[in-house]
Amino acid sequence: MVMLVAGGLWAGVIFTYAVERVNLWGRMPIDQYVVDFRRSVYRADPLQPILGIVATVAAVVFALSSVGLASTFAWIGIGLVLLVIVLSIAFPERINSQFRRRKEGEAPPNVEDLRVRWRRLHLIRTVPAVASLVALAISVVL
Repeated sequence: MVMLVAGGLWAGVIFTYAVERVNLWGRMPIDQYVVDFRRSVYRADPLQPILGIVATVAAVVFALSSVGLASTFAWIGIGLVLLVIVLSIAFPERINSQFRRRKEGEAPPNVEDLRVRWRRLHLIRTVPAVASLVALAISVVL
């Protein structure tokens, strides 16, 4: 199923960042963090929305062709993916763009505050991202 592959990759990237990058970025010296964070979001930012949209479209097709609990769980998964996309556009994306607009190694103003806020926001959006994958997986097995 396309929704599970795209949704699994999408949620997996978010989860991996939460487990590995968030902790590492919190301990890095600022100069190293600025370079590493920019490189990372430069590569991942274009891909994540595409995976989220593909998963959502495939899940909508699945939900419309399903009945009962399978459809219900698919709609729950869709709602959670959309929640994460909206949260991402509203908050972390504003931080990401401050890094992408600059030359590599150039820190935006208040970089330490941005680092703390991004880490917090990312950990918050990780919960509904993983929950969306769980809901989509449950919808398939029902």
